[in-house]
Amino acid sequence: MNYETNDLALAAYLLIRGFALKDAFVSKSGIYVFRFNDVNGKIPQVAIEFINSDCARFDAQIKNLKKILRNKP
Repeated sequence: MNYETNDLALAAYLLIRGFALKDAFVSKSGIYVFRFNDVNGKIPQVAIEFINSDCARFDAQIKNLKKILRNKP
């Protein structure tokens, strides 16, 4: 069974948690696509764990810092 996401931070978290990356590419529309093997169907639960993790908060702050820099005159 495959699990697909376009969320770079979630993909990195899944790698840290030991899930095998099956494929990664940039779609024709420019979106990142990451495909993982999910033989036990556990990735959806791990994705929820990611949302509640420090990793997700870290990713959100990186995005905030980028916004601040883009809005500087």
